[in-house]
Amino acid sequence: MKYLKYDKEFKTANGQPFIIQDPDVKVQQAARDKARAENKEQYQVPTIECDYAQLMIWFVNNIPFDVNEKGVPNRKMTPEDAGHAYATIKAFQNQKNGTVEMEDTVYKWLVELNKTDGILAFRPLSVQAIVAERLEDLVKEVKTKD
Repeated sequence: MKYLKYDKEFKTANGQPFIIQDPDVKVQQAARDKARAENKEQYQVPTIECDYAQLMIWFVNNIPFDVNEKGVPNRKMTPEDAGHAYATIKAFQNQKNGTVEMEDTVYKWLVELNKTDGILAFRPLSVQAIVAERLEDLVKEVKTKD
């Protein structure tokens, strides 16, 4: 079992917030509905300044980032990828006392995923290095209540 230190705040290397598409499907639907009502073919996708958990959930929910010019993934996702992504989401949703608890295999998968897809997913590019650094920030000793 791995225990990651969890700090909710997430900023880029120059101290700016990291922006992702708003994960709230109701907010997304409202933006689409508004555009349709105004007879617009395009609309501004709603965004949020994300925290660390939202960043990691966005990241694993959108793999693979390695796609060809037609938008087709350059590698096939597996049931194991889906399971590890789900486990990552649950781990970050259930962080407690500044710690994210993660199975070793899920942790190893996430570290490798950041190496392959983080380079493509994160802009500015330095965010991939920040994610790598934060994934390496493990709690050495976890105190449990008996």
